[in-house]
Amino acid sequence: MVKNLKDLFKKFDDEAKCREFLIQQRWNGNPVCPYCGHTKAYKIEGGKRFKCANQTCYKKYSVTVGTVFEASNIPLTTWLPAVYIITAHKKGISSVQLAKDLGVTQKTAWFMLHRIRESLKENHPELLTGIAEADETYMGRKYRSDYKGIPEDKIDYKLKSPKDNKGAVMGIADRETTKIRVMRYDSHSAAAVKQMVKDNVAPGSEVHTDESNLYKRGMDEFIHKSVNHSKRQWLVNGVHTNHVENFWSVMKRGIYGIYHQISYKHLQAYCNEFAYRYNSREMKDGDRFVLSLQGLEGRLTYKQLVHGKDSQEGDQKSIEA
Repeated sequence: MVKNLKDLFKKFDDEAKCREFLIQQRWNGNPVCPYCGHTKAYKIEGGKRFKCANQTCYKKYSVTVGTVFEASNIPLTTWLPAVYIITAHKKGISSVQLAKDLGVTQKTAWFMLHRIRESLKENHPELLTGIAEADETYMGRKYRSDYKGIPEDKIDYKLKSPKDNKGAVMGIADRETTKIRVMRYDSHSAAAVKQMVKDNVAPGSEVHTDESNLYKRGMDEFIHKSVNHSKRQWLVNGVHTNHVENFWSVMKRGIYGIYHQISYKHLQAYCNEFAYRYNSREMKDGDRFVLSLQGLEGRLTYKQLVHGKDSQEGDQKSIEA
């Protein structure tokens, strides 16, 4: 197990060691063809790549194919420390600082960070049962930032309401495990908030919220209980939203202190990053590093990142001061 960053540099000081470690973490030591799933392969190019033994496939591949490392000119001796750093730093790290630490350009570090964030998202989560805490907040820029540099006579403010692009974020925590899910949503309305709850919490479960009017109606399929924060009610008969509030304090400190501001377009990527670290907060940094390498499936291209499809899967970018 990796104990710290110094230990990581010592253990993975060349590409061969990095590849062998990834093969062990990704395939448990036995290469699996990312194209057809065949479990038998031949080593080629001195072990750098493999050739599928399936007669209908015969494709060549390496351990990085199908991961965030695919088609990257950056060596694995740089990628692995980047994964360790972003998952170990409790409030994140800026692309400027990562570039200095790893000896790469800021643009390269920025792309690396977003590729890693893509791998930290939770895939196919199950509906929460038991007691769930729900709360919402704002994380993105103000909507007028989208009009920066555009002449006043060219802007029609009526087409975009202030609430539509303020970076509304919903957090839903499982009371039993204290793990949290964080999702951005387009419109800060009661309908949007209720839909987020329905998409993540099983009917019949107990949902705890604050006194917001967003939850006053339409929660009939849940056992809805609330506390009134305006009356300084933080815990009433076991009802509270403290786990979500704790998460907001960590994420907002990271946004304000490290990233300074984030664009609405890539807000979900930062939600994934902070939720991942929060949910694995009781793990040692070395264990979290290994866990992160086991979930590196899926590739994010630069074209998708910059011009890509605005989806839950591809939303990734920030403007860092």
